[in-house]
Amino acid sequence: MRAPIVNFLTQLSIASSLLFIPLFAKELGASDLEIGLIASAYSLSTFFTSNIFGRISDFYDRKLIILSGLFLSAIFFFAQCFAKNAFQLLLVRTLLGFSIGIFPPTLISYAYSKNKNVGYFSSFGSLGWAIGQLIAGIIVFYHGIFILGSILTFLALFIILKEKIPPEKLRKSRSSFTLLKENFSIYFAFLIRHTGASAVWLIFPIYLSELGISKFWIGVIYFTNSFLQFIIMQRVDGFNPRILMSIGALSSGIAFYIYSISTLVWEFLLAQIFIAFGWSSMYVGALKMILEKNLEKSSVTGFLNSTIYLSTIFGSIIGGIIAENFSYKACLYLGAIFSFLAAFFTGKKKN
Repeated sequence: MRAPIVNFLTQLSIASSLLFIPLFAKELGASDLEIGLIASAYSLSTFFTSNIFGRISDFYDRKLIILSGLFLSAIFFFAQCFAKNAFQLLLVRTLLGFSIGIFPPTLISYAYSKNKNVGYFSSFGSLGWAIGQLIAGIIVFYHGIFILGSILTFLALFIILKEKIPPEKLRKSRSSFTLLKENFSIYFAFLIRHTGASAVWLIFPIYLSELGISKFWIGVIYFTNSFLQFIIMQRVDGFNPRILMSIGALSSGIAFYIYSISTLVWEFLLAQIFIAFGWSSMYVGALKMILEKNLEKSSVTGFLNSTIYLSTIFGSIIGGIIAENFSYKACLYLGAIFSFLAAFFTGKKKN
C-alpha cells in the first residue's frame, strides 16, 4: 500500500513550507496581527474543505478526490514564490489551505480500510514533518522550500495514480449533526488543546529567533518533535485511546511550560520529548476512537481535521492579539493552560 508514502511526501511539503511562514511574512512587512490573520485564513479554508470533501468521499470516487487535492496543492505550493507582500501571501496561503484540506480525510479513510494500524500510517506523516522541518532549516531560502513542496506533491500524485482505490459505497449515512454529537467529546478536547497550541506555534519560530537561536537550530528543534512522533505513534496504538488523549493533553501542557522558562537549545530539545508524546497520544487516540466506532470514516476524519484547523484559526487570532498587546511568552502560558484544561475534560468525559 502506497498511502503511508503519500502521507509522508505531502506532510513533508506542508511542514517545510509552514515552518518559516511567520518569518517570511515578517520580512514581507506583516505585523504580528497580520501573521495571525494569514495563519487563520489558511486554516479556515482547510477547515471548510476537510468537512466538505470528507463527507463527499464516503459516497463518491475517493481516488479522484485525492488526485484533485494533490494537483491543486502542488500548484499553490509553487505559487507561494510569487508573494511580494502580506496580502498576496494571505491570498496564496488561503488557496493552498483550500487545496490541502481536500485529500487527507479520504487518504486516512482508505489507509484504515487497508490496514487497521492507525499509528503506523500517522507516523509517516510525522516523519514527513520531521524531514520537512529539517530540510527547511538547511535550505533556509524560502523559494527553494516552496518549490520542493510542489515537486514532492506532484510525486505523491503520480504514486496515487498507480493505486487502486475503490469508491466508498455507503448506502445510508447518519447526518453530520448526529456524527458531531456522538463524537463531540473527542472533537471538543482537540479544540481546547489545539487552540492553545496554535497560539504557541504562531509565534514559536519568531520567539526562538529573538532568543538568538539560528534558523538551522530552529529546524532541528522542530525536527526533534516530529521525528520522536514517528517513533512514538507506532508504539501507542495498542493502548486505551481515551487514556492516551488525557495523558497527551497533560504532556503538551508540560512542554509549553518548559518552553516559557527555556533559553538554550538543549532545553527546548528536552521539551520536545513532552510535546512529541503529547501530540502522538492525542492524535492516535482520537483517530482510533472515531474510526473504530463509525462507519462514515471519511466524514468523521474530516470533522477531526476540521476541528484541528478550526482551533488553529482561533489560536492564531488569539496568539496574534496576545503577541501584539502582551508578549510572546504570554502565548506559551496560554498553550500550557489550554492543554491542562483539555486533560481535565478528557479525564472527566467518557468517550
